[in-house]
Amino acid sequence: MSASPSRSAVARWAPWVALLLVVVVALAVGTLAQDDPTDAERAQSIAETIRCPSCKSQAVASSDTPSSKAVRQLIADRIEAGDTDEEIRDYVASRFPDQDLLLDPSGSGFSALVWALPAMFVVAAVAGLAIRFAGYRTPGLAATDADRRLVEEAMDDEPDRGEDGPEDRA
Repeated sequence: MSASPSRSAVARWAPWVALLLVVVVALAVGTLAQDDPTDAERAQSIAETIRCPSCKSQAVASSDTPSSKAVRQLIADRIEAGDTDEEIRDYVASRFPDQDLLLDPSGSGFSALVWALPAMFVVAAVAGLAIRFAGYRTPGLAATDADRRLVEEAMDDEPDRGEDGPEDRA
């Protein structure tokens, strides 16, 4: 008896649907289960995305120079004033117009490629693999009468092991 085409399609796609469901649930739990950060956590997070004006090789959060201390204080003041993280980053960048202080590239213009290209490569790779491996399963293969006869002949030709057979040694 062979399974109906709809049954085999369900059996073939069920693991993928289950995997998708697990990923969606994990992302939802990871995103929605987070509490709002405290002001200190926000200040630390913002300070990690802004470059030190004097040392250039460190974030403001890890530098002890007077200018980085002043930027950290500026961040704290702007948080207290009620600014959003993006507004604070833009404000700090506007205070130092001749320096590129933002460590994270913006998500617009040419810089958007930094964010978009990796995602496009992943999508292209998954699509390529899906196309490549789509034909690996040949549906509808079943043993023919010739195959069954061949197996029966092979089983009949097998010598009888008798008393010394592997099943009797236990």
